Amino acid sequence: MPRPHRSFSRRVLISQLALVIVILALVTGVFAWMGARTVTEVTETKALATARTLAIDPDVRAAATQASAEHADEPDEQIVTSMLKITDDLRDRSGISFAVVTDDRGIRLTHPDRSKIGHKVSTSPDEALAGRENVSHESGTLGETVRAKVPIYSSEDGKTVVGEVSVGIFASVLDADVRRELILLGTVAVLALALGGVVSVMLGRRLRRETLGVGPEELAEMARDQGAVLHGLDDGVLGFDTNGTLTLSNSNAKELLGTASARDSDELVGVPDEVTALMAEAPPEGALRRRITINDRILLATAVRVQRDGVSVGGVVTLRDETQMLTMARQLESVTAMARALRTQRHEFANRLHTVLGLVDTGATDEAHTYLSSLLGTGPITTPVEDIDLISDPYLRAVLEAKGTTAAEAGVNLAVTPDSLAVGAVRDPEAVTLILGNLIDNAVRAAVAGQRYAEAGGRVEVQVLSSGTELHAVVTDTGDGIDDEVAEKIFDEGFSTSTTDSAPDFGIGLTTGTGTGDGHGLGIGLALSRRVAEKGGGAVWLIDAHDPDLGGASFAMRLPDALDDPAGDDSSYGDPAGEGDATADDNDFPTKEER
Repeated sequence: MPRPHRSFSRRVLISQLALVIVILALVTGVFAWMGARTVTEVTETKALATARTLAIDPDVRAAATQASAEHADEPDEQIVTSMLKITDDLRDRSGISFAVVTDDRGIRLTHPDRSKIGHKVSTSPDEALAGRENVSHESGTLGETVRAKVPIYSSEDGKTVVGEVSVGIFASVLDADVRRELILLGTVAVLALALGGVVSVMLGRRLRRETLGVGPEELAEMARDQGAVLHGLDDGVLGFDTNGTLTLSNSNAKELLGTASARDSDELVGVPDEVTALMAEAPPEGALRRRITINDRILLATAVRVQRDGVSVGGVVTLRDETQMLTMARQLESVTAMARALRTQRHEFANRLHTVLGLVDTGATDEAHTYLSSLLGTGPITTPVEDIDLISDPYLRAVLEAKGTTAAEAGVNLAVTPDSLAVGAVRDPEAVTLILGNLIDNAVRAAVAGQRYAEAGGRVEVQVLSSGTELHAVVTDTGDGIDDEVAEKIFDEGFSTSTTDSAPDFGIGLTTGTGTGDGHGLGIGLALSRRVAEKGGGAVWLIDAHDPDLGGASFAMRLPDALDDPAGDDSSYGDPAGEGDATADDNDFPTKEER
């Protein structure tokens, strides 16, 4: 990756200055708008308050009442003189631009321009004469002003509007106040920008000193190298100095050793004695390999001493969990079993194609058509799963057919219960096939190992139901069931209830353990299934340790949002009105009698 030409400190300085400028521009703009709005509101409030004060003055009310009663063509000179004295005095004391008093017709009784007295006002007095106060920005004979108009009520009854008071403040005064606010804000912004620039320069210099002139690109490259060495490995890595003291470790080592907060802590605390002893016993040349047990984990540990120029600089211990290798072996065996099933189906499919080809070659096209039609109705490959036609989803059919073929090779009959009904397509085939496949594998293994197998042959029944977008399934076998003392432990990772001599291998890897020999709880499958189900908000649980009909164990799974909601169909299984609770837990799944 090409490195920038500018130095690290210069880039930090430019970035910080750009950020300061943007923030200051936004803050200044907002405060400028708020300041202008505040000045405008203060000016309007001042004009309105002054107009109200003038409108309730007893002399003003009396003069306006008299002028409105006379309705003379020219206002009484005595009234005009007294009103002018009041308005001129108010204008000088309050700082307003003008104050105009009118009668109930809008005829001026006062005005800064004496020639305008006796004439109707230039702006509409209708709002005030109707008894409503208003504040507006208008242009009149005196220019652009902010003016407030307030009605004058009669001094006789106090209810009749006998005139109006109009108080105005020139817009130029308002503009001057706004300019003062903007100048003040601009000054503060410039000072803040200067301060931000100085701080950015100082911070850039300190960063350069702290990093010894190494830029972020070099630091990132060093971190990537260390991460590639420590965290890029599947194995746990522990580094020791010449005194046998732990100096570094990766997250996999913390996890394998079972330390608290393995993923969150950078320091590994409490290295087991078995690991430190390995490092002490490691030979100067070559490696020391030993299997150790840590917290019920069987780890393959390899200790190697590290030398540089013939001088020992410490050592490295790598840890590998053999459970991972076991999982890989199980996956390989499952793939092998699937391949055998596919070869069997391919052979049968080839036989049917040869039959069709023979009919066509002999000219028996009608028979060939009839034969192909029957294949389309029953499926091109014969499946050992009873009532598989009840399942329409291709993913569910595929996992059932594959497991049915594997079960048939082990002498176990896999069947879909007649009351199965799954509406909608599977939207998460990985989770569904993993969980359902594990439950069927365990059930087949239990049926093979069960005592009833020698009498009537093994059988596994699968019930599949849908409730809206939820998928429910129950898997029951004819095995010996599960003992009560281990029923709560079968979902624990690493717990095993099977023995290798009681459950023949039919393509599914087994782990060695001690217990009831029922085939359930091989240490990985059930725990993995429950973990995957709970991750999606679902559940996997044991319904009955000894099913009353088949005798073996009965397991259930519930996966919410596992199906696409059928278009135009809001109904759910067992709740035609769609009003029932679609959720399920360990206690409300139907029993065998209820199903």
